[in-house]
Amino acid sequence: MLRTKLLTAAAATALLATPAFAQEAQPAQTPAPAAATPTASSESEAGNVIEVLRAKGEFSTLLTALDQAQLTETLASRPAITIFAPTDAAFAALPEADRTRLLDPANAQELRTLLLYHVIVSDVEEGMISGARGGVQTAANNSQVMLDGTGDSIKVDAATVTQADLDASNGAVFVIDQVLNPATSQAAMGDEEPMAPAEEAAAPAAEAVTETTAPAEPGATAPNGQPAATTTTVASPPVENPTDGQVDSQEDPANPAPTPTPN
Repeated sequence: MLRTKLLTAAAATALLATPAFAQEAQPAQTPAPAAATPTASSESEAGNVIEVLRAKGEFSTLLTALDQAQLTETLASRPAITIFAPTDAAFAALPEADRTRLLDPANAQELRTLLLYHVIVSDVEEGMISGARGGVQTAANNSQVMLDGTGDSIKVDAATVTQADLDASNGAVFVIDQVLNPATSQAAMGDEEPMAPAEEAAAPAAEAVTETTAPAEPGATAPNGQPAATTTTVASPPVENPTDGQVDSQEDPANPAPTPTPN
């Protein structure tokens, strides 16, 4: 199961108690300066996840949001981080009112929770997801995201991974085509199959009982003594006798079998 393959992500959730991922409001910080244009020597060695996002050139909205939520420096310095990164087009697909609300400084905590839902505290590789499906703990408290590698493309909740496993010095970036939302997570807080309620389990037995209503025979009376117009017959399936077909190996002394009488 996917949870087994990503045990390091579950173990790393202890990091969420550290100040770097604390959910309380943080004092304002100066946004990190834009990265310099990569040179030939710097391109040969991957930067951290934030530098990888900047180098791709299609994550300006995400980078602005990370600055707004005071997460840029945290993600740049934290080891073993995986970011499911929505593109600028993914953010543009959100309703304008939602984008405006999320980027309003007054809603920094909501934005922070949303962005942390895109982060797994583990260096995830594409091969760890392929062929597996399950919920994995995110950096947002008490939230799991559903990773599904059983289809033609990797899915992260309802989003599709359009480019997988961009290597970074402190983790990886997976490009996705939608902004994730913990409120619409496809993963429960466990990846076990849910058990059917007791009343649903009993339903087949109840449906096996049939009722048949027919006109009453002449002279039939109802329980109140009045002439009955109809009669209802209730039928249930036969109950199998577990001893059918079995033969006693020993005679019961209290109930001996009759001895045939010779003619």
